[in-house]
Amino acid sequence: MNTYILLFLTILSGILIGKIKIKNFKLGSSGTLFSGLLIGWYTTSQFSNNLEIINSMNKDFKQFFLFSLILFISSVGLIASKDLKSIIKKYGVKFIIMAFVITLSGFLATLILSSNNKYIFVGLFSGALTSSPGLATALETAPNFEKDIISGYSFGYVPGVLAVIFSMYLLPHILKINVNDEKKKLLGEINIKKEDAKNFDFLSYSLVIIIGILFGNINFNFGVVSFKLGMTGGILLSSLILGTMGNFWIFNFKMNKNILKNLQEFGLLMFLSSVGLRSGYKTLSNLNIETLYLMLYSFIIAIISISVGVIFGKYILKINWIILSGAICGGMTSTPGLGAAIDSNDSEEVAIGYGATYPFALIGMVIFNKILMMIK
Repeated sequence: MNTYILLFLTILSGILIGKIKIKNFKLGSSGTLFSGLLIGWYTTSQFSNNLEIINSMNKDFKQFFLFSLILFISSVGLIASKDLKSIIKKYGVKFIIMAFVITLSGFLATLILSSNNKYIFVGLFSGALTSSPGLATALETAPNFEKDIISGYSFGYVPGVLAVIFSMYLLPHILKINVNDEKKKLLGEINIKKEDAKNFDFLSYSLVIIIGILFGNINFNFGVVSFKLGMTGGILLSSLILGTMGNFWIFNFKMNKNILKNLQEFGLLMFLSSVGLRSGYKTLSNLNIETLYLMLYSFIIAIISISVGVIFGKYILKINWIILSGAICGGMTSTPGLGAAIDSNDSEEVAIGYGATYPFALIGMVIFNKILMMIK
């Protein structure tokens, strides 16, 4: 089975699904996640008796997933970096507050919903907030319950992703937020830079990715709290920081926005497709009453986390919706959500809220996972 055909068939069909408009709502790039789930389920089911082919396909899908993350996150970070200083100066500590408000809300919701098998719900908590570091912390703390934790994470992940994606498209309509007005207000609040470079420097782009991957592998240890930013967090921070720096020696990190936007869009389409292709069979083939309840619980946990974050960020911290939508996705550690937020708002400034909140959300996930494991 040619996995490249499956990938681009998923992208093709997903784009078509994303163009379907119901009133003011459409899935956009997120349509590829749904087409990936269906194609992944159908293709894998055809080879269910051939473990060698399935393992080979999953290996390819994982490589697509990792490469697409690199393209998407690096381009998003470089585009958003031009406004980083102004937004951090205005909102600063609010991003830290948002990260802990969102992760704490998810923790409390998980605590309320959890039943007799707490380890499944520990995994469900990380899945609902799409947090791989949270999963790693849980597995490290309770290695004897790996099967339950991974099972909870697996069934929690897709509903968690869908909750963030739908929220990014629907919340502006529910809360009657005028996105164009919010963009104008943001323009007045900070110094948005309009100039754009004409070139794209592959030398500098490669350095951004290399530094990001290395940075993401550093283990930050603060006593009881230990975490890594991972490839996503590392590349996002390196692209934001180096992009803000602009020029260094022979490296020029100011790159053409249109080229970066094309890389961003392709990376997102490829990322969502690979998530669907990897998750489709396990998600759709294991549907029963118990797993449907777990998926529903995950969706509820995610919605509660998002709702509390939105209420707190919009009405208490008074954060502009463009930046707040990114902060919500960062608090949920949701890369697909970031793509949906950028698409629904048609603004790359979303990524700054994401990048500033994301690292603190990882810390929150590690802390609350450890607490959840200690509660009987």
